[in-house]
Amino acid sequence: MKEFWKTGLALVVLAAVGGYIWFVETKREPKPEGEREKVSVVSVEKAKAKQLTLGGTAGDRIELVKEGGGWTVKAPFVAPADSSAVDSLLTGLEKLEADEVVTEQPGDLAQYGLATPSRTVSALVEGAKEPLVVQFGSKSPDGSSVYAKTAAAPKVYLVPSWVEGTFDKKPFDLRDRDLLHVKRDDVRQLEVSGPEGGYSLARTDAGDWAITKPIATRAGRWSVDGLLGTIENLRMESVAADAVRDPKQLAPYGLDQPKRSLTLVTKDGQTHTLEIGSGIVEPATAPTASPSPAAKGAKPAKPEPPKPTKYHVRQKDGSLVAVVPATLADDLAKGLGELRAKRLLEVATYETEGFETQAGGAKKTYAKTSTKDKDGIDKTQWKRRAPDAKDLDTTKVEDALFKMGGVEVSEFLDQPKQPAAYGLDAPVLKVTLKAKGESWVEIGKKDGAYYARRSNDAAVLKLDPAKSEELVKAFSEL
Repeated sequence: MKEFWKTGLALVVLAAVGGYIWFVETKREPKPEGEREKVSVVSVEKAKAKQLTLGGTAGDRIELVKEGGGWTVKAPFVAPADSSAVDSLLTGLEKLEADEVVTEQPGDLAQYGLATPSRTVSALVEGAKEPLVVQFGSKSPDGSSVYAKTAAAPKVYLVPSWVEGTFDKKPFDLRDRDLLHVKRDDVRQLEVSGPEGGYSLARTDAGDWAITKPIATRAGRWSVDGLLGTIENLRMESVAADAVRDPKQLAPYGLDQPKRSLTLVTKDGQTHTLEIGSGIVEPATAPTASPSPAAKGAKPAKPEPPKPTKYHVRQKDGSLVAVVPATLADDLAKGLGELRAKRLLEVATYETEGFETQAGGAKKTYAKTSTKDKDGIDKTQWKRRAPDAKDLDTTKVEDALFKMGGVEVSEFLDQPKQPAAYGLDAPVLKVTLKAKGESWVEIGKKDGAYYARRSNDAAVLKLDPAKSEELVKAFSEL
């Protein structure tokens, strides 16, 4: 009996020691960042990766396959993948490191949450028969790390929690959400149709934009660039329908008869057409305030309908109906007037090589040269070449050029009368610029009002009078 008591006591002590070792060694707090010695878990060569699979305990499985030079989502649906998002995943596997090794030979994987991993990531590379598989389990006691292991070895690691977060993706996160795949600098033509009327724009040989329909007129550089930026950055927020084949199925999305469409022609000759259908009003945007009481006897004013925050769109003849932010539709709804050049002439002084002026029957020509100062640094110098040669105050010249962009158009006269009606039969000033091509503007004065015509523009422009006076004076003093 005495021997049995001793044996029992030894077993209790052994169990206590074992429990202590398990608690301390397997559930201990991770070492501080500076004291950790990084340990390699897996290393995947990104350029050779050809298949990537993400899985979780909820049964979600995302499969990505490299096809040609790009990636494709193969499960749970088939669609082009976002190459940058896939590259981010591969970067996480390129050199996946652990803070430390917890155990070389785990007795029970369940204590690390690895009997049924919360997340599994596998990558198959060229030349390999089997994929590299990383399994993630439960978090460490302080939550800063996660237990992990590879499928090929029993060793259990502690990796930072953010590493697992790299692979926390939904299928839509990895889908290519770029609908048009165009770069703003590649667009050569742009055509818009909508309730506000249709119009077309084209890029000139000099790189500027001009409106070609319904009237030939200049387009504002920055307003067109802003629209092209919206188009370039257009991304779908969700998928409304993934395989619409029957035109009747488009009706719920307003795409059986789209209210607006946008067609782009790129420098390689390709045409991209986006059709914009019905708007989506989110509940949060609906008006909540009560309408103001109407005057006695007057009918109460109808509240303004809430504006859509999203729209249904699809590429012409495509089967995908996507949901996009309202930004593009709102920009197009502003109509042609938003894109017209509302400044007399947008001039970049650094691009201007020279110019010619005509005023009061006298013609003068100017050219920009470059000289070196005492420190050998290039310095811009403007000179008058004719009727006489003279060095000019460069600041004064550039100020005059800059003023052309400061003269605002107050009214576009798209069906102008004869030039004499605007003083344009004998302009008070004509300026011809040489900058990536040649452009000109002439200013007339009639009954105290200022008008202008400019190259590549069929309209006559009514100008801000005060700024027109300043412009004419600035050039007369050169």
